Amino acid sequence: FLQPVDITVVDDYLTVIKQPMDLSTMRKKIDNREYTHIDQFKEDLILLCNNAMTYNGPDTLYYKEASKLKE
Repeated sequence: FLQPVDITVVDDYLTVIKQPMDLSTMRKKIDNREYTHIDQFKEDLILLCNNAMTYNGPDTLYYKEASKLKE
């Protein structure tokens, strides 16, 4: 969740996930004042979680942690 998915390792990621998001990108958006409303931040956080849950199966740690974070 902290860094973008390494597409040299996970080569099919961008065929499944069309709009990647990670916490470092969110941090940059905060630093650059790209979020003008808290709802924009929430949308990116939900996107991050949805991406993890879409790409990874429900039995994986990634899916489970994204599900908890989304709550």
